[in-house]
Parts: sequence; C-alpha cells; structure tokens
Amino acid sequence: MAKGMPAASVEYFAEDGIAFAPGAVNGKKYWAGRTDFPGTLIWQPIFAFAAGAADLGYTTGMWELKKENEPLSLGFGHYVTVWAKQPNGKWKIALDVGTENPQPPESSPGLQVLPPDITAGTQPQENARRSLQKAERQFTKAAHNNIGQAILDCATDDVRVYREKSFPAVGLVAARLMLTSEHGKVTFEPGNSKMSGSADLSYRYGNYSEDRGNAVERGIYLMIWRANMNGDWKLALNLQKKRPSAAKP
Repeated sequence: MAKGMPAASVEYFAEDGIAFAPGAVNGKKYWAGRTDFPGTLIWQPIFAFAAGAADLGYTTGMWELKKENEPLSLGFGHYVTVWAKQPNGKWKIALDVGTENPQPPESSPGLQVLPPDITAGTQPQENARRSLQKAERQFTKAAHNNIGQAILDCATDDVRVYREKSFPAVGLVAARLMLTSEHGKVTFEPGNSKMSGSADLSYRYGNYSEDRGNAVERGIYLMIWRANMNGDWKLALNLQKKRPSAAKP
C-alpha cells in the first residue's frame, strides 16, 4: 500500500474487475479517477478460500480508514474480494466490495484458510452449471417470499452474511440471529457470474429490490456459492448493500 489505495487498486484490478460506486463499475477506471481519496486504507484478511482448480478464490477481512497524521479513524468495516487467475498466471481482483460497521471491540483475528474439498467439483462443468442454475432459481423463488429464511435454507455451515452498519454474521447460528428480522420480499436483477474450472466455486453479483411492506429498499448484492461432495451448491456468502438514498435506483 506504499503507492496508496487508488494506485494499488489500478494495478491489482483485472481489466474487467468490478467495483461498486454505488452500482457496478469498472474497478480500474473507477480507482484511476479517485484523486480525492481521503486517507490511508488499512486492511487485514481473516478468511480465504480458493477453488480446487486454483483459478478463482475470495478473501474477506477488516478495513480501517485513517487520515494522515491523525489518531482518529475515519471509518471501519469489512471487505469481500473475489480473485481470478489471469492467463499470465497472476491473480487479479475480479470484484471488490465492502460494508461499514462500528469500531471493532477487539483486534482482527488470525487468517483462516479453508482448503478446497477434494471430493467436491467432480461433476462435469455442464452438469455443475445446471445444478447451480437450479439452486439459484430455487433461492430466487424463496427470497421473493422471505429473504432471511431463503438464505438460511441453502447456507453452508460457515456462511457469512454482510449488511451495512453491522458486523458480519459468521456461521448458521449468527446468521439466524442477524436474519431474524429480515422477512422482506426480495427481487434480484442478476448481473455477471463466473464459475471455477473445478466447478466447486461460483459468484454472482447484481441489483436487488426489497419490499418491506411500507418501503422498498434497493441496492447491490453479491452471492458466493460452493459445491459440496454431493455436487449440491450451497450459499457460502451473502452480501446486500443498500444504495445511498440520494443515488438513483
């Protein structure tokens, strides 16, 4: 980070990498124009997973924004970065998104690296794609009735759920507590997606709208799916980030 956040992002984003400002934009172009970045961004990875084919992976962790020569921080939060291996063998950022939360009560935990399941991703790509599409259709249908329950019904045991202004929920118990009050009806507008060559990891992002009865909330979403040993796709990460009220839907 000696170069600063904008310059480092321009260097490490893939040519088609996605950032959110607040909607999906080209990450390289976005950061190339961020000459007004207010300080120094410090981040610490706490979780990492890579597909069996070592062509796609994701990391999550904590971030802190500090202003030069000032003790107080400007903000805290968590980030999710999806990485894709390029034809030249280098890993580049395919997607990067973050949420804000209060100042953490304790320091960042150590890095947990989840190894790929060697029994997962053994089915042919086309079969895996059809299975994933089926899981996504079922999730989309269930989310239109109750988003919280839809997430819990298809989540991995170590699911991670991200919401703005809250600490992430990690694991089914924490996710259930976080999602207890989320009964809204969510409609998804899918954006792009990508699956690993080993057919055990996939991500999709896009826009969502949530009908809460007396109001409609709009924003962006990211969903990361992992296949288990039976070839079933489970939701490993769900992030929904409300657009600022001043932003156009």
